[in-house]
Amino acid sequence: MRKSLLAMAALMGISTLPAHAWKVSIDQETYADIGFSTIVRGIYEGKRSDDPAEKSRINFYVPLFNITAGGHVNKLVYFSMNAEGPHGTNSYIRVRDSFIGLKFADEFRLQAGLQRAPFSRAALTGTYVQLFPYTPPFKALPVSPTDVGTAVSPRDAGVVVWGNVADGMLKYYLGVTDGDTIGSSTDNNLAYTIRLQFTPTMLGFKGETGYTLADTYLGKQNVLSIGFGYRVVGRNGTDPKMWTADALYEQKFGDIVPNLQVGYIDQKDTRGNNGEKANLLYAQGQLLFDQMVGFGKPALAVRFEQNKNKLAGASPKVNRFGVWGHYYIKGQAAKVSLGVDAVSLNSDAKAGDCSPAAGVQNCKNFTDVTLQFQTQF
Repeated sequence: MRKSLLAMAALMGISTLPAHAWKVSIDQETYADIGFSTIVRGIYEGKRSDDPAEKSRINFYVPLFNITAGGHVNKLVYFSMNAEGPHGTNSYIRVRDSFIGLKFADEFRLQAGLQRAPFSRAALTGTYVQLFPYTPPFKALPVSPTDVGTAVSPRDAGVVVWGNVADGMLKYYLGVTDGDTIGSSTDNNLAYTIRLQFTPTMLGFKGETGYTLADTYLGKQNVLSIGFGYRVVGRNGTDPKMWTADALYEQKFGDIVPNLQVGYIDQKDTRGNNGEKANLLYAQGQLLFDQMVGFGKPALAVRFEQNKNKLAGASPKVNRFGVWGHYYIKGQAAKVSLGVDAVSLNSDAKAGDCSPAAGVQNCKNFTDVTLQFQTQF
């Protein structure tokens, strides 16, 4: 089964796979691997406004679970689907990924359907392989690390051509997608995306050859990847234009695995509003001790994130600093995380919409503490 999982990863572009999966085979060329994943979270949420009705609180909930299936029909045709929940007040399940792919060569593949938009590194990184589980710190800001300017961020429906040149030294993505919703767009425009990623394989680093990416490979491969992306999203009227630059470095030195990632996302005419701008700058890293301590491997991760916006008559800015400890019991398939996120806002951000009470503003700085459990099968 291990060989078949690795083969599926290479074929479909899955960056990481759970330690196990349920394999359904028709013959050697036709099979599917089915997986189950979930996250359970307990969080202390600091008070976010001066509204007397709002209090700090502790919540326990399941922010995410997934049922996935992927495989191939023959050597040319492959497929993938991902059902995710809970969503909405009724906790319904929705399709987050569903695409069919054709692998003509390592250098040329075509995927059609609903999939991650190949814009930024953050947009291509799955929730289960993140160093910092993302929870929006301030809902009034239009840019998040995974933002691709669509209603189903970071996914989009359409066609993506991608491939690896020279064993992953250069990876490219070219996407033409709906740019609006899972269904048909309400306008006549499309989203156009290009991303290039370079890895100096001649220096001993291994290319990230899958379609998706990961924040860390837990010392399984040495990585130095530099990426650039540009995206234009069609709208009625002004088209949002976005560009990004990002890089990941991770290398194993004995029992120590340092990791560093930086990224920048810039938007113009955000959400289709003429003259509105937004940008996001982040830097994060992890130090992993690649030996069992008790029944897992410990790691410490740190992140700084700055979200700046230029809106009509205001320029809100949010800084976020996070420190997280991870305990990898079995890689990403079984992980416990404990983290602290401190969020500070400038005066324009404090005047934004941050309170559950309608019309009440006066936002304030806050700190969240999160305990998270993660499993994958």
